[in-house]
Amino acid sequence: MEAVVALAIMGVLLALALPMVSSYMDNSRVRNAADVFVSSVMTAKAEAAQRNAQVEIVLLANPTAAGLATDGISAAKGWAIRTFDRATFIDGMALVEGGSVTGAPVTVTGTDQDGAALVAVVFTALGGTTLAKRANFNFTHDTGGDCVAAGGPVRCMRVTVTTTGRVKLCDPSIADLTDTRSCN
Repeated sequence: MEAVVALAIMGVLLALALPMVSSYMDNSRVRNAADVFVSSVMTAKAEAAQRNAQVEIVLLANPTAAGLATDGISAAKGWAIRTFDRATFIDGMALVEGGSVTGAPVTVTGTDQDGAALVAVVFTALGGTTLAKRANFNFTHDTGGDCVAAGGPVRCMRVTVTTTGRVKLCDPSIADLTDTRSCN
């Protein structure tokens, strides 16, 4: 009888904990993908300085639009680092954290500060970019639900790259301008 009661209590506790664990994993995947992207952006910036040439980091959400179909790179999600003349592939992520290429749960999209679509950032040899406006790369979870900012359970992340080459990982749901995690 005691064993049955213990199993029932464990079952109830497990049922209560399961949604929290799932939410934690979704948030973790988004955060990890954003962290890896920050590393890749810093790599692109360093490669531009080392090669004394323009180097770009390009999103692979649409390989054809990114000019990658002829380079033999085909991925549903992720990014690549290459020289701006497309002669040298430097590094890249075939997919963003988790799952198969077609089922990766995290998506990254790029926009400029006005919301216009953006597929790449080009770094110059001096560490700046060729951007006219700040770039925002938004990381969302495909199946975990909406972002916290939209009332959902997933803490979506944003990586910003300024025209001077400054890179920042931030949380778009934080409105307090004095909070260092804010995107403003």
